[in-house]
Amino acid sequence: MTTLEPGASLDGERLTDLLMRLLLDADLRARLADEGAEAVAAHPGELECLASVDLAELDTTARRLRTQVWRPGSGGSLATTFPRSLRVLQGTGATESDLLTGFLGSPHFARFRLIPYTAPGLSAEEAFASYLLDGVEERALRDTVTHELMIALFTALTCEQPLSFVIEAEGIVPTERGHAAVRTYTAPSVATWGANTGGRPSAEAQGADEAHYAYFTTPAGLAHGVVSGRVAEAFEAQPSDRRETARRALAHRGLW
Repeated sequence: MTTLEPGASLDGERLTDLLMRLLLDADLRARLADEGAEAVAAHPGELECLASVDLAELDTTARRLRTQVWRPGSGGSLATTFPRSLRVLQGTGATESDLLTGFLGSPHFARFRLIPYTAPGLSAEEAFASYLLDGVEERALRDTVTHELMIALFTALTCEQPLSFVIEAEGIVPTERGHAAVRTYTAPSVATWGANTGGRPSAEAQGADEAHYAYFTTPAGLAHGVVSGRVAEAFEAQPSDRRETARRALAHRGLW
């Protein structure tokens, strides 16, 4: 084994990268504890830093970080934001610890702005949803993750202005009263959410395979539920008479 001599201190960016790797990688922390700084240091600058690490404090900080990520907001957590999605995943044998560990080690986590006021980034909810959706083909799970993410994003759009994060979810459009979006889900998925149908028979009851589901922010709060195809026309990309008619109808209801 090559012995590294202490060298120049790491600059801020490389030091931050090293600290984040230590906090996120349990195997790296274990090697540091068992084999020492020289075994894991990539160059002299890292050796200088690793040799001074308090291992007990590092483990404590890593546990706190996991808690901070899993419960990113004062009013909720990833567990409370995605309850149905997590129940489905737990039914396949995945635990909360498994999901959090996988998320922290994924490229999706890097898109979450962990440290406030450093740089724009996704919310923890959108980054986590991207992780859950990565490679998932099961439509019911995709529908449920997407729906729970949209509820989280639209709740933030209703309550938090200006936003402290960026939104990459497509199809969210500005309206005179805030924002709106529509998604198409399978009727069985919507039925499992106990979703509001606005007084109309559900898509399943009408024999439909899919349902249009809309989300609106208004001064009165968040509104969401199954909508008709005519309402969905308000979200068409190209200007048309039917799009404007749909938008006027929604505006009359205080939703556009």
